[in-house]
Amino acid sequence: MTELNQLKQDVMEIGRWVESHNWCPATSGNLSARIDDQRILITVSGNAKGALTEDDLMEVNSQGDPYNSDKRPSAETLLHALIYGHMPDAGYVIHTHSVYGTVFSRVIWSGDIRFNNYEMQKAFAGVTSHEQEIVVPVIPNSQNMVELAKDVDAYLRAGPVCPAFILAGHGIYSWGTTVADAKRHSEAMEFLMECEYKSCLLLK
Repeated sequence: MTELNQLKQDVMEIGRWVESHNWCPATSGNLSARIDDQRILITVSGNAKGALTEDDLMEVNSQGDPYNSDKRPSAETLLHALIYGHMPDAGYVIHTHSVYGTVFSRVIWSGDIRFNNYEMQKAFAGVTSHEQEIVVPVIPNSQNMVELAKDVDAYLRAGPVCPAFILAGHGIYSWGTTVADAKRHSEAMEFLMECEYKSCLLLK
């Protein structure tokens, strides 16, 4: 199996995985893999992630523009391109539209979510203690992709410790070097967002 074919299989497998958790309902979310420094494999717009085929994937260049294809990539392809551009170790990006990622971020809208004293924090690469505070930005969502990209770009330029960010009222972006890393980071973020949401209910 060629490297590109393996990446296609990886993205389709991730699609089935997020679907099994109901983290990308309907046709929401988008998934991608880095082919090389100039090309990205990404899901096309408007397809259910749990039933992806090779026809539901396309290549874009490092700026997020279609690469020899007439297919339409996700509107948020630019955000994937920014992650790969700033994070040289990123091999896969997972963007989910889970209930907790959406609802809890609506409470904040802009600012940060700070995770403290969760053992799950150690699921993130480079984090070795639950005592290390994890700060994840909640970036105001916008239909103006250029303006949204500016906010995401500023966060990535700062060299984030946690491989994730959140679009308010929209969903979670996370990434990792391998499929296993990306899935672990995504699952950890979903767990932490659910914990924070439920903690807020208990404190009322």
